[in-house]
Amino acid sequence: MGLITQLTPDWEQWIVSNIARGVPLATLIEEMVKKDFDLLFATEVVARFAPEFAGLNLSQPQPQYAFPIPAGFEQHYASYQHEPSRIAANSSIVVDHHAVRVTARVGAPDVVVLENMLTAAECNELIALSQPKLKRSTIVDHQTGAEEVMDLRGSFGTYFLRSENALVACIEKRVAALLGVPAENGEGIQILKYGIGAEYKPHYDFFLPESPGSAKHLEKGGQRIATLIIYLNDVECGGETVFPEIDLNVIPRKGGAVYFSYCDSQTRLNRMTLHGGTPVIHGEKWIATIWVRQRAYI
Repeated sequence: MGLITQLTPDWEQWIVSNIARGVPLATLIEEMVKKDFDLLFATEVVARFAPEFAGLNLSQPQPQYAFPIPAGFEQHYASYQHEPSRIAANSSIVVDHHAVRVTARVGAPDVVVLENMLTAAECNELIALSQPKLKRSTIVDHQTGAEEVMDLRGSFGTYFLRSENALVACIEKRVAALLGVPAENGEGIQILKYGIGAEYKPHYDFFLPESPGSAKHLEKGGQRIATLIIYLNDVECGGETVFPEIDLNVIPRKGGAVYFSYCDSQTRLNRMTLHGGTPVIHGEKWIATIWVRQRAYI
C-alpha cells in the first residue's frame, strides 16, 4: 500500500486544532509520517494551514527548505552540511584486529552498510544475555520527554549500561574505533526483538529541537549525531531497515550493520534520514542499536 497523499476532513481538523494549540509544525509533520503520510505531502498540507505562511506561494521553490519556515524556526531547519563520513572509505576496515567490511555506501545522507560488525558468537551471546530482561519498547513523547509505549513501535527491548560486561565493553571499543568517537559518547547498547507483524514506523533518531520534550534529553550529552544498527540474526522474511526519502532498503544479515549520521558539526539536522523497520513476516528480528551523542552521554 502506498503512502497517503489525500487529506480527510478528520485529518484537516486535527491539523487545525493542533496548530491552534501551539504544537510545533515539525511535530505535526512527523506524526503524520508515522501514520503513513508522504513526507512532502504532509509538509505542504501543514504549511497550508499554518497562519505563519499566509500569503506565501507554496508552488514556488523555497531556498534551502522543503517549505517556508516561520519566524524563529530557521535554526531548526538550516541546511544540513554534508561532512566527511566518520567511516573510512576503505572496503575493509580493521578495528582492534577485527575486519569490518563496507558493502554499500550512500553519500547524502551518510549511510554505510557493513558486514562482520559482530561475529556470530557475539550476536548469540547478546541475545542470550538480553532474553531474561526484555520489556515492551517505549518511544520518547515529543511534548513531555517521557518514555511511553506506543503502537507505532511493536518491539520488546532492553539495554546494557556502558561496559556492563566484557562483551559490551569490547563492542563499545570496536564501535568507537570504527567511528573515531570516544566510547563515552555512546548511549548504552539497546537490544530490540521484533516478532511476526512487529514494525517501527518511519521516524527520526535525533531529538526534535523545536519539541518541548527534547530539552531533558539534550541535557544528557547534547544531540544525537549518528546511529549504528547491528543485526543479531538473519530474518526469514521482512524486517528491513528502510529509508523512504532515499529509497534504500537494508536487509538484516547476522553480524551486519547499517550506520547513518544526521547532525553536522554546527548541530544542523538532516531530515533525509527518516527511517523505519518494516513488519517481520516470518521468523523474528533481533537488533542492537547504539546512538552516538555530541558529548559524553550521562
